[in-house]
Amino acid sequence: MEHDRIRIHFTSNREEIPGILRICLDHVVQNTKNASPSPDTFSKIKWVITELLTNAVKHSGTRDCTLNIKVDNNRLFLEKEDRGNPLSLIRQDTGKIFTWPIKGFTNRVEFQIYHNGVDSLIVRSDDAHSAKFYIKEMTGPDMPRLLNDSSEHFGLLILTKASHEFYYEYDPETQTNRFTSVFLFAEKTG
Repeated sequence: MEHDRIRIHFTSNREEIPGILRICLDHVVQNTKNASPSPDTFSKIKWVITELLTNAVKHSGTRDCTLNIKVDNNRLFLEKEDRGNPLSLIRQDTGKIFTWPIKGFTNRVEFQIYHNGVDSLIVRSDDAHSAKFYIKEMTGPDMPRLLNDSSEHFGLLILTKASHEFYYEYDPETQTNRFTSVFLFAEKTG
């Protein structure tokens, strides 16, 4: 598959989301002909783009961001970049707030940031400037305290569950936040 990329400027205006979503999905369709995503994966791509743009409106603290879409070797990369507020998460069990880059980082940091009674959203940082998200299925019924656990981290759960990989990077030189969702799909044969 040929390498392809599109960059879309977004002014963090909620009303722009449907039009930008349409442009993004058209780009995905046009550039994944040899390995097009299944209908289920295509729906997840739509969720991720919508959530990345919505998070730009709600959390970035800046009026501008860029959405990058890259198709390369049966992989789709959806990347939102901004120079707004860095990622800040609350460790669910202690209430401690972690903000990237993590000051005084010495060892891997890994903790639960959200659960919905079925899935537990975990963040792991192997360095001070990045975070990778993953899901652990919960073994027993542990219903969340809805008023306490219905947090903004629910959007991160959506992004993580929909993606094959979802991670965050902070570039200290440019002070850029980068959220990346990766999708994998099989090449069509015949």
